[in-house]
Amino acid sequence: MTDAPASGFSVLGRLLLLGVIWGVTFPVAHLGVAAGADPVLLVALVLLLASAAMFPVAALSRTARPRARDALASAGVGALLIGGINLPLYWGLESATGGTAAIVYATAPLISVAVLALVGSGAAVSRRQLAALAIGLGGVVVLAYATVGGAALAGVGPIVAFGIGATCQGTGAVAAGRLRPAGEDTWGLAFEFVGGAVAAAAVLPVLAPGLAFPLTPATVGSLLYVALLTMVAGYSLFFDLIHRAGPVRANQVTFLNPVVAIAVGVVVFAERFVPLEAVALALIVLALALLQPRRQPRAEVAPAGRGSAPGVALPGVGPDQRG
Repeated sequence: MTDAPASGFSVLGRLLLLGVIWGVTFPVAHLGVAAGADPVLLVALVLLLASAAMFPVAALSRTARPRARDALASAGVGALLIGGINLPLYWGLESATGGTAAIVYATAPLISVAVLALVGSGAAVSRRQLAALAIGLGGVVVLAYATVGGAALAGVGPIVAFGIGATCQGTGAVAAGRLRPAGEDTWGLAFEFVGGAVAAAAVLPVLAPGLAFPLTPATVGSLLYVALLTMVAGYSLFFDLIHRAGPVRANQVTFLNPVVAIAVGVVVFAERFVPLEAVALALIVLALALLQPRRQPRAEVAPAGRGSAPGVALPGVGPDQRG
């Protein structure tokens, strides 16, 4: 049985909810790192806890257990998407704020557009989309200048790390759409967390030999929020959005993340805010606005057996139709 296409409100509602969950994640993750937790160890613990929470959910569901090949495919997507997003994020948060991270990660939809163009999605990149890519890149450059503020070049490190994480999110969403065209079920998501945890464990001996994790309310609270809400609830919504609306539309949640992250970081956690960051955010928001379709696309049903892979449509091409 197939799912009916989601209504616009349904997709928008999911995007708004996910934007709040993930927007709060940036300052909360920064809180845990600032409290003394090693960033790589914190990522590994977060993903292990998320796996521990997700496997019982999968076992209690009516979903059939995946074949070994499917489990490995999910783990591979998890290593790229979940591990690749969070490892650079937590490393960069040692010397940058959650708001700065959220602004850089807002470029993920632009990266999805570029990746789709490179792999050949059946739709050409328009001038409008090229302009969005250029403006979004300009926003990141402005943000790097605002963050460094004339300091040594080494100060660009967190921006580069966040850029790597955003690239993993943009490319990982496309990979998820192609490898999991019918969406990711609870078993698949559990194995994605395992893949991310393995990726974190692989670099742990090199990047985190001290294994520092002080047991304080800040570190434990950060661990619980990110594992249960960001990972289990958040990624469940994210993969559902990829399935319903494609990777570019799903990644537009990053449009909401900076607004929530900056507000929570400044008001609740007293994070600093550089006014020039508002210019960077405005440029990235403009880039995302250019990715929006100018009119509602008509639904087109592909001939049987020749449908395009779900989740690989460029902006302006509607979500794949399922009968």
